[in-house]
Amino acid sequence: MELIPPGTNINFVGNRKWAYLFSALLLVLSLLSIPIMGGVKLGIDFTGGMMVQVRFNKPVETEQIRSALVPLGENLIVQKFAMGGEDFVIRMEIPKDGAEGVSQRVKQLLEEKLGRGSVEIRGAEVVGPKVGKDLQESAIWATVIALALLLVYVAFRFDLSMALGAILCLMHDVMMVYGFFAWTGKEFNLTILAAVLTVIGYDVNDTIVVCDRIRENLKSMRRTPLADILNMSINQTLSRTILTAGGTLLVIFSMLILETGVLGDFAWALLIGIILGTYSSIFVATPLILAWDRFIPLKRL
Repeated sequence: MELIPPGTNINFVGNRKWAYLFSALLLVLSLLSIPIMGGVKLGIDFTGGMMVQVRFNKPVETEQIRSALVPLGENLIVQKFAMGGEDFVIRMEIPKDGAEGVSQRVKQLLEEKLGRGSVEIRGAEVVGPKVGKDLQESAIWATVIALALLLVYVAFRFDLSMALGAILCLMHDVMMVYGFFAWTGKEFNLTILAAVLTVIGYDVNDTIVVCDRIRENLKSMRRTPLADILNMSINQTLSRTILTAGGTLLVIFSMLILETGVLGDFAWALLIGIILGTYSSIFVATPLILAWDRFIPLKRL
């Protein structure tokens, strides 16, 4: 299916200075979130803490639950767990006197506020500080190793210039998601890490499609300036890019419309990653290939 008529020649590469300015602005905003917001708010998966799942037999609001549990601490996160039900997930720091008996304490406080027999404890999990720190280090290593392997793969299959452009593009996208979560104060946990790794896989696939077309055009248009080849390659794959991104975004918007506490933040991470990933595969990765070509010329075999 061709959304873009054959022969379309939008000058994407020619407008790269505006793209660089826009990306630089977003990167600065993401980095400013560290001193201003203190970085992302890590979940108990990474910092250690307790998670209690509860079910109510009547409709309740998250604010009612939060106010009832104030004696357990102020840093409580209450999220609705399922649509059409009254299941909630309560995340909290481990009390100073330990995690023993916290579930019963939660039930007691909720029943005092909402009525006896109104709540059922469905489960409780404890993540110790040591486990949280190990998970945090593992998350960082997982992201670094994923980027390194992608660099090797793209360099082996295509060209080093393309690989460097693709990896810088992916780092750009990861920083955008990081900045979004830092500024909005949303919790960054293992679910969001999974979303970030999903975005990396999606974005590299998007970039590889363009790189593959660039490689084919380099073979058949050896005397054509590289900037023209890059523009032509982007235009030739534009229909595919729009259709793929559009289909993915339809699913993500559905998740946001039917948002629950568990999947809502996951959907937001995917939304930011897919939108900016589609933008960066066109306006960041390809212009970077042109920039790297000055130092590491592309092979025109």
